[in-house]
Amino acid sequence: MNIRIVVLCLMLVPSLALAQEPQKPGKAGAAERAAMLETMQRGKNIRGDSESYQHLPEVRALERTGLDEAPEQALQRLGASGEVIETKGKLVLFRLSKAQPALVEGSGVSTLYPAVLNTRTRNLGVLTGMQVVKPRNMANAAAIAGSYGLETVKEFPHLRTVFYRVKANVDIADVAAGLQADPRVENAYPEIVEHIHLPH
Repeated sequence: MNIRIVVLCLMLVPSLALAQEPQKPGKAGAAERAAMLETMQRGKNIRGDSESYQHLPEVRALERTGLDEAPEQALQRLGASGEVIETKGKLVLFRLSKAQPALVEGSGVSTLYPAVLNTRTRNLGVLTGMQVVKPRNMANAAAIAGSYGLETVKEFPHLRTVFYRVKANVDIADVAAGLQADPRVENAYPEIVEHIHLPH
């Protein structure tokens, strides 16, 4: 009898977990989101690793101190006012009242990141300020950094790849376009956080 009760409880656990999953937005939610995206200013085009993006000058992202910090609390901590659009893990994407260039800026203990729109999927993404670059010759890695005012974060000579960080007050979209057109560079793209998978 005790075994039957245990088996019944185990059968109920998955169905209860499914019942507690948040509802996915329906057609009304998707239409509302699409309408909101249409009202946003569009900035510079940015080519990612395998997708194309557009900078959204009115949208910024702020990192929360933890997943338990509400998005609104994160904005209050920053002293910012804006409309929360969505969250991606610890990142809160919010809409400002004025347009900003594609810069990563520090604000006290917080950092603000620029946001982009995937032109194919219509997903929002966050520019981290990192550039992933594959020089044609690793001997040019330092010269490439100097040409664009980049900080070298990590070099992987065996992969012929360098991770650079864009310095403060430097437009990420301009740097990405410059690197992609540079004859010393075989391939380059900015790091964009579009999907975050959180552990269950």
